[in-house]
Amino acid sequence: MKKPGILFIVLILGFAFSAALQAEEKFPIDIHGYISQGFMYSNHNNYLADTKNGTFQFNELGLNFSTKVTDKLRLGMQFAALDLGDLGNDTIFLDWAYADYRWQDWFGIRLGKIKIPLGFYNKTRDIDMLRTFILLPQSIYSETFRDTLIAMKGIGVYGEAPLHTFGNISYEAMYGTMNIDRESSTTKGVEGVGFFKVEKYQVKRAFCWAVTWETPLQGLRLHTSGINIDFKLTAILTKDLIVTIPYPPYQIIIARTGTPLIAESPDFNKSIYALEYTWKDFVLAAEYSRQDFTQTTRITGADPFQRVLKFEGFYVSASYRFSDRFETGVYYSVFYKDRDDRDGTRTPYTPPFSAYQKDACISFRLDLNDHWTFKLEGHLVDGTGLCFIQDNLGDAGAPAFTRKWHLLAAKMTFSF
Repeated sequence: MKKPGILFIVLILGFAFSAALQAEEKFPIDIHGYISQGFMYSNHNNYLADTKNGTFQFNELGLNFSTKVTDKLRLGMQFAALDLGDLGNDTIFLDWAYADYRWQDWFGIRLGKIKIPLGFYNKTRDIDMLRTFILLPQSIYSETFRDTLIAMKGIGVYGEAPLHTFGNISYEAMYGTMNIDRESSTTKGVEGVGFFKVEKYQVKRAFCWAVTWETPLQGLRLHTSGINIDFKLTAILTKDLIVTIPYPPYQIIIARTGTPLIAESPDFNKSIYALEYTWKDFVLAAEYSRQDFTQTTRITGADPFQRVLKFEGFYVSASYRFSDRFETGVYYSVFYKDRDDRDGTRTPYTPPFSAYQKDACISFRLDLNDHWTFKLEGHLVDGTGLCFIQDNLGDAGAPAFTRKWHLLAAKMTFSF
């Protein structure tokens, strides 16, 4: 972060702390936070960072404040920072901030920057103490799009209602917009195709919804959620765009390096269907996701062209708490870039196994006390569909992947 940015944050926090001290007697403020440091190593393929050499560039922290103004009105915010390879770099940002008015159990309203309720665990993915795994199943909770799909700015409604003999149902719906940082992991994933550089994003609107049914069978929850976004990106070409004509063989340059490019996606849609069953200290979960959108690309001097993307992902997980201090879990996660071409041979992908990523994970968690948690987990991975191309280039500048590889991760977290 630049020095003026740091100074601004310090001044804001100082002002907020001073105001909090003055208001403490009337509005008691709850202050909580966390800080974690991790390590990752892979025998082949860099994943999210320089993992082939082992990396400690894997940490995050957060500090949140909340207060109950009245019995129905609550205010809160969280500042956070993270570092994951060359992303984040511990820059402080506003993770979420809201005003929450709960009129009745069946209806409440939120304003501000609100966590997006995608799947069971997206809203709580930054709270390490609430889960067994270091890396959530990447087929659903990809770190590539975490900074984009974690929160949105706007208005939301929520509530829950008893269904008596049919259990209980809860809902959320949100409408607004979101900021996509040009330096985000989302940008790094988008630029992985290798012929343009993103300059900015414009999100025209975003809509998200979620419904969770706590069934009459004790411990069983069913969930569905989705998000729809209308956005466009502005970029410039980083190399000449060339079309090859086979007969007779020759090449046509249709756009030069530096030519402006606009890509519009008015119907980005991600939907999730999920199940979770808890029995005593055992938790079984499964989630399935589809991600569809049509992208229209316009390059100065060339005809517009479209492509349709059809991502698919799912996982099954199980965890068991053996004691107050020790817990273990496993999952199997599968991701496809194109559900109509799961083996990557029709498109074609180069290499074909970059069209998917299948991950078998085992994780161990040790709670040293109520505030300190240590986790260790291993991954057996087939495919590289979620690896950044930029981090895996060979000497000739072309992608250099290995199909089957291992990843080891360790993480220590302190929370209060």
